[in-house]
Amino acid sequence: GERPKDRKRKSCQENAGNLTNALPDDVLENMFASLSIDSRVTSTASMRSGKGSFIILDDNILAGGNSDCTTTSTDSRRPRSEVFIERVNDLLLRHVGTRVRVFEVRFDLNSTHAAHLDKWVQFASEAGAQDVKLSLCKNTTSCPEHFVTANRYNFPLHCFGDGRQRSSMRKLDLTNCIFTPPPDSGAFSSLVCLYLVRVTITDSGIQNICSCCPILRHLRLARCDNLVNVRISHEVLICLDIFRCKKLVSVEIHATCLLIFEYDGREVHINYASTPSMRFLVNKFGHQNGYLSDGVEGMKRIRKITLTFLWPSEKPSYTLYAIKFTAIQFINLFILPSWNNVRGVAYLVKATPYLKRLRLEARSGDHHYRDDVQVSWPEGISLKRLRFITVGGFAAQAPLVELLVCMVHAGARSRRTYLQIDPHHHLCKGLGRWVREDVGDKPARDRVREAARETLRSRLPPSVKLVIK
Repeated sequence: GERPKDRKRKSCQENAGNLTNALPDDVLENMFASLSIDSRVTSTASMRSGKGSFIILDDNILAGGNSDCTTTSTDSRRPRSEVFIERVNDLLLRHVGTRVRVFEVRFDLNSTHAAHLDKWVQFASEAGAQDVKLSLCKNTTSCPEHFVTANRYNFPLHCFGDGRQRSSMRKLDLTNCIFTPPPDSGAFSSLVCLYLVRVTITDSGIQNICSCCPILRHLRLARCDNLVNVRISHEVLICLDIFRCKKLVSVEIHATCLLIFEYDGREVHINYASTPSMRFLVNKFGHQNGYLSDGVEGMKRIRKITLTFLWPSEKPSYTLYAIKFTAIQFINLFILPSWNNVRGVAYLVKATPYLKRLRLEARSGDHHYRDDVQVSWPEGISLKRLRFITVGGFAAQAPLVELLVCMVHAGARSRRTYLQIDPHHHLCKGLGRWVREDVGDKPARDRVREAARETLRSRLPPSVKLVIK
């Protein structure tokens, strides 16, 4: 007989089939057509849901899309920004209803278009938008530096109240704008997520954000080049992300609820003044060997770290790992596999005896190493809890091979350890999410897989299972 779950699934499928069979053909065509529409084509019309509509204004509006606007020969001779503004204004005038959940603008606009942008932001505020995004650059995906406009748009704070009334906005995402929050405004007291990318903001502006956004949970500062000495003081902030702010010198963090801190950029002084709840730490210092910053030994709940070893320093920093970091269980490392760097990794894993998972992402570089070097590995490495080692970007590099052999022999031989080798490179997209890069041709990757079998299989103890992807 059928299991109860199978009978229930079959009944649901039959009911769904009966429902669709009863629908008219034109309704079915519209239903399936809507499923295939790209999400970006929402620029010319509002998508509605039970919690409000989505208004996304981007390049698609110039193509006409689903709106009543059509491209004319006159439009083709006019500036793109002029046509875009005209069509957006027309779309917003024809908007039916007041409830908007998501409002986004993705187009190359600047301060010369401030009058129109102010009206659009005012519309979003009056419509009760919870998610507001302005990405004002030519490339809406990454906004490269050479595309950034000189005259940045000043985000109109007054559109969200005079400070006495509370806005409905929960998430604000700004790219290529100016953001100057006042020290005592209540207009942003409902803000939960704030993402600032290539935004002009000062150190005092960051402190004002902390004071006027009491329930802020996620703060991202990316390529904000006016920041120098950042001080984060917030009681409920959970996730902090700082990415390649060129002039940054120091970061001081007072956040008792902070769980995740990610830093990527030049080497700066990071003071974890009060972060007792920290669980995940990502430090990617450019052109330096990775190391654990001061104060990490006091984080009793730290579980996962991501460091970068992409620079073959003449004076490696492995001497910094004299302290035992017993709470760390997961380590992700980006590594240029030089002999100095792999020794640094060996000292790091020695300092983390309770390590369970290790991920290595090997990167190529101009540094050339000798294959016949005799390495003096640190004594007393004990990795009894290490169960999973994942290696991306593997190309049978001699330093990396020796490091892997050293680590698997330091593990417990009575329990199974898995060593996974992958010739593909991977990128860390944050919060533990990894994306594979298809770099190189398939024959080259096949040769790497064969080299992995030849160089590793015969040198691994029986308790290690080699998996080659």
